Amino acid sequence: MGLKCPGARTDAFFVHTVVPDASLRDSSSAAVTTIKSASSHKTVMVHLPQLPSWQPSRADAFDQLFVSHFVDCFFGRARPSLPIPHGTPKIWLHELPGFLASPNPSPVQCSIRAASMLSYGTVTGDVSIKTEACRWYMRALQSLRYLLSLEDSGSSLYSPESTVCAAVMLIHFETTAGTSPKAWLPHVNGAASLLEAQGPERCRDGFMHQIFRHLRLQTFVAAMSDNRLHPFASPQWTTVPFEIHPKLIFDNLIDILFAVLRCLSTANDLISSNVNHMRQLQAELSNHIQDARLQMHEWRSEAMLYTSRREDDQSASVSEAEQDITTSLDARHFMLPYTDIPSAALVSFYDAANIIVLRLLHLVSPTASLYDARIQQHTQSILSAHEMISEKSGPEPSRGSIMLVQQLKIAALWSVSSQQRAVAVNMLQGFRKGGFAGISAPSHEYFADVAAHILRNYPVEAT
Repeated sequence: MGLKCPGARTDAFFVHTVVPDASLRDSSSAAVTTIKSASSHKTVMVHLPQLPSWQPSRADAFDQLFVSHFVDCFFGRARPSLPIPHGTPKIWLHELPGFLASPNPSPVQCSIRAASMLSYGTVTGDVSIKTEACRWYMRALQSLRYLLSLEDSGSSLYSPESTVCAAVMLIHFETTAGTSPKAWLPHVNGAASLLEAQGPERCRDGFMHQIFRHLRLQTFVAAMSDNRLHPFASPQWTTVPFEIHPKLIFDNLIDILFAVLRCLSTANDLISSNVNHMRQLQAELSNHIQDARLQMHEWRSEAMLYTSRREDDQSASVSEAEQDITTSLDARHFMLPYTDIPSAALVSFYDAANIIVLRLLHLVSPTASLYDARIQQHTQSILSAHEMISEKSGPEPSRGSIMLVQQLKIAALWSVSSQQRAVAVNMLQGFRKGGFAGISAPSHEYFADVAAHILRNYPVEAT
């Protein structure tokens, strides 16, 4: 119907669906209701039919409640419009009710119930619902593991779409629950592996295309956590799935992050290589950096169309293409504004990409220190974005603030300013619960060894 969900109900409400006892049901056939009319004082006898032995299940109603709440809260204020004929195409979230309504029990039903119930129970503070969500999570894990252990003849009972969806919903459960440190990570890698098995051609349309677009950012985060180059960063996976449906501005941003991942992977090899391979790796890294910076420039030009900057600023952004702005130190040539949570999340990822790439320049360019001030501006943009979101979300980390976790981690490792790094770490310490608990602790993740190598060998002035 296109109506906005009113949100979670926190007060008590009751649904009467209990089938009466046999004795009561037998007597109900002869039951009558006496209605006294105030005007005639006559008695009217109304014979009630016998109640059917089957009554609708309460589970269906609650499934709809939990899933509707999950979808409505997923994007917050940035929630896309519902699909309409010849209008906005469906997104993967719109398929959840269909999976849940399937008559055949499957892992995807368990995982949808687990994630949606946990979301609802967390918002309403209902411990019993969260406890039941954990039970559904265990059922989903067991059934999905069993399904993946079967031969092709057995696993073919369920569609690839439902299997991938089950893994993705487990990601969202663990992102909130955090049953163990980084418990979401195996689910990301598992879901990505299921898509890889289908191939990029299978991800060009339909639900597989929708879920692939959703999963790309999460695979980048998983790859950063594992210090590895993900297959989704390959040219095949960044082109073939978009042959039917062209990329949006968000998809192009993920391409930039994968380009940064290529830079980091090469830099990681470079700092541990011997003299014989150093020059080759330096040339390779230089090419990757140049490609990433070109993509960032093109993305910024595209993003300028979505901002509300003054007309003269927009005119200036168009003329920038005539200059070599990759070497510019003017903030107007590389910074982007944000006014709300969605734009802050996008722009801060753009800032994080710039921070890493400009720091990696130290490994290939003698003039890399010229960008130290610019790196601080990008870092401050991330810190300010987190402050803005925190003010709107309250003291407890919300979905909006979670969208800044990766950017803050990059700022904590890669900023040239020790003061900014300390501020970023302090902000990360606010994530004490859920899937990102403990992310502020020192580790080798996010290519921390490369960041430490640059900081150690190319020191900056105390800031």
